[in-house]
Amino acid sequence: MPGNHDDRHFKNTIEPAVAPMTKRVIILAMLLSLAAVGWLFLKRSDSECWRPVEPSEIDDPAQLDELDTELSTIEPESWVRLYQPSKAESGFNLVFFGRRLPMIIDMNGRIVHSWPKVRATGRVRLDRDGNLLVIGTDNLVKEYDWEGRLRWFYQLPDEHHLPHHDLIKLRNGNTLVLAHDGHIHTDYLHEVDGEGRVVWDWQMYRHRRAFSNWNDESNDPSHSNSIRELGPNRWYDAGDLRFRPGNILVSARNLNTIFVIEKESGEIVWQFSDGLDHQHEAVMVGDGAVGEGLIMVFNNGLDNLYAYRQSRIQAIDPVAEKVVWEYSSEDLFSSIGGIVQPLPDGNVFVTSSHGGRAFEMTPDGEIVWQWVPPYRPMRVERVSYDACPQLADLGLPRETEVRPGDHPPYIDMELYAFALPEELVIREVAGSERKLVPSNIHCRELEIPPDATLLANFGFDENASEGGWNTIRFMMTVDDGERTTLIDETIASDAKKLWRRRRVDLRRFAFRRVSMCISTEVDGEEDDPRGLGVWANPIIESTTQRPPRLRLVGRVTKRERRLQKQQLEALGYVD
Repeated sequence: MPGNHDDRHFKNTIEPAVAPMTKRVIILAMLLSLAAVGWLFLKRSDSECWRPVEPSEIDDPAQLDELDTELSTIEPESWVRLYQPSKAESGFNLVFFGRRLPMIIDMNGRIVHSWPKVRATGRVRLDRDGNLLVIGTDNLVKEYDWEGRLRWFYQLPDEHHLPHHDLIKLRNGNTLVLAHDGHIHTDYLHEVDGEGRVVWDWQMYRHRRAFSNWNDESNDPSHSNSIRELGPNRWYDAGDLRFRPGNILVSARNLNTIFVIEKESGEIVWQFSDGLDHQHEAVMVGDGAVGEGLIMVFNNGLDNLYAYRQSRIQAIDPVAEKVVWEYSSEDLFSSIGGIVQPLPDGNVFVTSSHGGRAFEMTPDGEIVWQWVPPYRPMRVERVSYDACPQLADLGLPRETEVRPGDHPPYIDMELYAFALPEELVIREVAGSERKLVPSNIHCRELEIPPDATLLANFGFDENASEGGWNTIRFMMTVDDGERTTLIDETIASDAKKLWRRRRVDLRRFAFRRVSMCISTEVDGEEDDPRGLGVWANPIIESTTQRPPRLRLVGRVTKRERRLQKQQLEALGYVD
């Protein structure tokens, strides 16, 4: 269990020797110790075993990618698809370039500042002094100044403890970190002071009985994904102590629950689950803002509890415990990820992470700003023009209206994804690691974007064969009221090419809801032909929906790749 650890002063202690031992016992103990050391050495990965990191090792150039070299070659202004200055609550936007490099853009997409040598994952926070708090790709919690110099860092107790999804700077100046304990597979919170000391510790596992749907068998029973410190609010002013400023609001995705922790006692004093379906980013609307005191969430809809592939932005009255406002659209869906940010004058800022865009809308649902980068965006955040002195010194940028022009209405990417990320099976087939559609998925309802093409990959899995001769017929059809065959191809087990790649024009199905189906028919000598024919996840792309993909120079090191995999495995994204 995590305890109070100083990230710069981890120490090992050795108990005093006990009573003298016989020579034979000593020799046996030494042999056992050597055997254990040998086993650990064999098990060790290609990188160093965990140990306290030295400040001089952090952001070692040899461990950094080259993503910053791309900044001078991109044209991010074109990624802004829509902007109505008269209706938007304009400001700067804190974004991740390439999902790793933090930078700030204005409402027209121009880069006004970046941290070229900083690499972050999941979340970055900009404070009033212009310092940037990040979860690093090296699994360290770090704070940088405006110029990108490391000011502070915190390292969790060992390699089985991972910071993930969120961190915040508390009003008392300390940092609150959301982390995962790989030993017991649950989340916890650490409040860390400027010296790296843990001054408040909250363990999810100790409060599991507060949740009726807690699953002790799960490797990730809670999957918390956001934390917020409650500020002044009308509920507390009216005498409701559950919402005392300083209490912590948490979103737990796998519990379909948001809840409040009383900071002083550590007890869960409020929770809400009604209608939540793998939600993200619970945040209370600030005192004095439109809708003050309401709690907003990005309700993902991963399990399709209330509508097929539809996410909802919802505002919850925490005292009445009911949804009082929501936004949904047939074009909005992000199965995982996503954030909602209430803006002071009533507009709402949304990141549809797996949908592929960030947008701002008015309370009546009119989209007044939309940003579509050539990669899936992560937790874009709107900050005011004077959010810190450095931004205030830049002055107000030129705000130019951007009309939709030739861009058709945007359809979120996962509305035309055949299988979603959490459904895919990753396996080596035909000499490459491939993302395969599970055998139990045959048909899906999709909304086809304009100017779309389909990239289909399918083939014969030799690993599933017993060596007999077989033929496999691969078929893909689309039904929009009339059934159309897109692919009908047969592969024999003795063919020279056992893996096929086909591209199909889908432009005639633009903006239509269709049923797309895949199938395999095996004929031959196998006693059990199941699994012989496999489909990679069909990819539908649209030239008008999204900018061309960037061929990023960013070189992910073996160390970073290992840490990424460790994060994904610990958080239940991959097996």
